[in-house]
Amino acid sequence: MKYFILTISMLFGLLVFSQEIKLNQSELDALSTTKDTTEVIEHVPIYKGCKNEKGNTNKMNCMSQKINELFKNHFNTEMHEESDLEPGLKRIAIIFKINKEGKITNIRARAEDEYLEAEAIRVINLIPQMTPGIRDGEPIAVPYSVPVKVEITPNKNEGKTRYPIYRGCDKEATNLELEACSKRKIMNFIKMSFDIEMASRALPQAKSTQFLLEFTISKNGKIKNINAKANHKAIAIEAINVTKRLPKFKAPGTWEGIEVDTPFSMLMTLDFY
Repeated sequence: MKYFILTISMLFGLLVFSQEIKLNQSELDALSTTKDTTEVIEHVPIYKGCKNEKGNTNKMNCMSQKINELFKNHFNTEMHEESDLEPGLKRIAIIFKINKEGKITNIRARAEDEYLEAEAIRVINLIPQMTPGIRDGEPIAVPYSVPVKVEITPNKNEGKTRYPIYRGCDKEATNLELEACSKRKIMNFIKMSFDIEMASRALPQAKSTQFLLEFTISKNGKIKNINAKANHKAIAIEAINVTKRLPKFKAPGTWEGIEVDTPFSMLMTLDFY
């Protein structure tokens, strides 16, 4: 069974343009009365791969990015068959400690569904052992909080879903054919609308460029929550602008007959001619 978010393959060195939805501090504080000590310790805990970052702030930002990648790669993306939640955007607040040995302990999660909480805890347990935080020359335990937004999607294997219908795809016989048709037409629209000359000027030595596109097809068939990742800022901005011009879908996705928001992601390659 799979739960939630944006199922993507991470591209290293990509710029990220997105609008994050975060829990406010009072929601996080409700998980624990322990105060964050990272502002007063000499050295924050170091996540594997973040050792060469300069300064505590950069090391903490690196850790946040690594944890984000861990969730994107390992958090299950389909709804648990016993869950009563409807598909859509959900939030999870997670708090844990990095102990004196650099190991993750005392993991707690808060969400509106116990399966979400359990899955979040499972993913946090995948964090590798770190270099512990240091204060006054001695290792200390450091609390860490993570707000996560998740987009729950229906279980595709149960035959309860209908993929959003792009214009011209309404006569497809099966849901898989409908999905393939809609994705193909989305890709064709973006390729035909993308400013290739601008992309070529932005990357004069390249023969092609890749970008990762993410958005949600809403309950009314419109596009929202558009994010793009690319190796050049101009490419990402153009991908977002083109996606905004996608026509309204003929019909949104459904789950058990209910219209739902449907997350979408696609890694695209554009060739320069």
